[in-house]
Amino acid sequence: MTFPHRDEYSETVGYSIATNGASLVYIPDIDKWEHWSHSIVDLVKSSTYVLLDGTFFDGDELPGRNMIEIPHPFVTESISALSPLESQDKEKVHFIHLNHTNPLFIPHSEASNRIKKEGMHITKRGDTFQL
Repeated sequence: MTFPHRDEYSETVGYSIATNGASLVYIPDIDKWEHWSHSIVDLVKSSTYVLLDGTFFDGDELPGRNMIEIPHPFVTESISALSPLESQDKEKVHFIHLNHTNPLFIPHSEASNRIKKEGMHITKRGDTFQL
């Protein structure tokens, strides 16, 4: 899969791995969901695990920086885009590729608690996914 990205140096790709009736989709970097020609909701519904770009939690994360210059879907935007999903589908979502400023790194932060409340996950070193 290719994804919309600023592409200064190369194309940005993701991977879909399918085996034994299970699948994992890896989308580490993308500009914004609305710039992609596919439905992220449909992709989650049709997958077993989905690892999504969680670089920035929201637009307030880097004071003094124009976030338009470093486009990524904010985790808050991903939550909104995935809101039509049922809870069993939200359970498939794992946020990856977190910037060091992302409050999701803080285990009991308001941001981390929101992800848990939404039924989604924050990846951490050593996580494994059984296919």
